[in-house]
Amino acid sequence: MKISGKTILLTGGSEGIGFELARLLKDENTVIICGRNADKLAQAKKALPEIVTISADLSVAAQRNTLVDRVLSDFPQTSVLINNAGGRQVIDPQKRCGVEDALYSDFELNVLAPVLLCENFLPHFRSQGAATIVNITTGLIFLPKASYPFYCAAKAALHSYTQSLRWSLRATPIRVHEVILPLVNTPFHKGQLPGTVRAMDAAQAASLCLKELTRGTEEISIGKARLARQLAFLFPRKGISLINRI
Repeated sequence: MKISGKTILLTGGSEGIGFELARLLKDENTVIICGRNADKLAQAKKALPEIVTISADLSVAAQRNTLVDRVLSDFPQTSVLINNAGGRQVIDPQKRCGVEDALYSDFELNVLAPVLLCENFLPHFRSQGAATIVNITTGLIFLPKASYPFYCAAKAALHSYTQSLRWSLRATPIRVHEVILPLVNTPFHKGQLPGTVRAMDAAQAASLCLKELTRGTEEISIGKARLARQLAFLFPRKGISLINRI
């Protein structure tokens, strides 16, 4: 995949890995980022004046649809969708308080939003002749963490959907990729990074992601996400035990 001269919609691009991806892509592409925090979008725009910013909460159908309509109207040459936005609700594994709120929140943002964006852009991408979809998931699809079960389940669903979508589009010029991330030091963790495991730097994760995308790798496991897959296959009980000690 040649990542230059493209118009790219990158969700969750105002901070963390999304911001680093935008920073790496902006010089040779038109990069549109979206996010639900206007202040963070403004900060991203100040740091990267070349990018286009659109405020949208992807978990809200009306805002998601408005985003799609605006991108297709103002940037009809868009041919790359990177579904990076995500978030998780923490649940006490013992008390299990707030289960319903966490369930809806995590599924709306982490699986419903990216899936519906894919489906909404597919007719346009087919008309483009060639296009690329990148869905970003996590090594926790293999070894879930008990304190945010619905985030893990939602990302596992996105993983499965991505495989199905890739297969269904195999005879078309639309390429479907997945990036499976390890623990990365980003605001996603809300200052609660585990002290027992070293988190990857966001800039490094973004760089490795783009390196594999340019090679055409369909399913990209970054860093220790590869180990998570292996542990889940060979020693699943031990793997889940290790993840939940972190």
